[in-house]
Amino acid sequence: MSGFGNPSEIGVAQYLLMTIEEIGDGTALLPHTRGYFPGAPNTFDANGRLGTDLLTCIIDSIGGMTSGLASLPDWIVTTNLMIRRAPDSLTGNHGTGALTLDTHVLRRGRSSVVTRVDTADASGATVATAWMSCAILVPTNGPPPFNRPVKPFDRAVPNDPIFDTPPHEFFNLSAGSTPGLVSLTVDQRLRNPWGILHGGASAVVLDAAARSLVVGRPTAEATPEAIVTDLAVHYLSPGRVGPVVASATTTGHRGQDHLVRVEVRDQGSDNRLMALAMTTVRSLD
Repeated sequence: MSGFGNPSEIGVAQYLLMTIEEIGDGTALLPHTRGYFPGAPNTFDANGRLGTDLLTCIIDSIGGMTSGLASLPDWIVTTNLMIRRAPDSLTGNHGTGALTLDTHVLRRGRSSVVTRVDTADASGATVATAWMSCAILVPTNGPPPFNRPVKPFDRAVPNDPIFDTPPHEFFNLSAGSTPGLVSLTVDQRLRNPWGILHGGASAVVLDAAARSLVVGRPTAEATPEAIVTDLAVHYLSPGRVGPVVASATTTGHRGQDHLVRVEVRDQGSDNRLMALAMTTVRSLD
């Protein structure tokens, strides 16, 4: 589920510090929002580029919130998320620095919402295009509280040094004993307002597992020699206990591109399957 409640309750949002504004007067049946991600040195790689792990986090956050606006007075849970990075944004000057996310609800049915997110850099060059589908449900305590139209607001970052760390530290990632195996320890800061693991956190751990497999070494950290270019995630069940473990297997490759399948499981909940993903990992050497 994608949550967008009190900023003090969403540690992932405090870490990313993206602002979101609803376009229009807040009465549109198919809402349109725009997000601005300024970034911080600890969130970018050495070239000033956002990894696909955090890119997925901000897309999931704004896409989920915008889908939720279309579902009021109910709310949503993300079921599928697909991202394709623009080839020109993977190297060179394009795709670096601050990002803008233009988000449109394409369809609102009786039980589901389909939303598109277009991400661009400061020059207007396309960084990524994403589509997500969400199921509409009735949340136990009602939808998150906010006023329409949604306006940007300041997110107070806790006085905790963990918010200044690179992604693998903030998301409690640990490398497994073999390439393609990465675990995430569930902490309160990684939960959404409903107490379950933020959808973006699942994407972070599976992204790390896919890259680890392709580079051929156990690691949960950034890999300058490889990046996920395409991602299709199917969310099957929420993460509640942890550790959450992502395991990756190769299904084929062509040239620099490797097709990698990833399973994400909650070991603390009877090893329940949380998500399945197909990724394309590109070797940049």
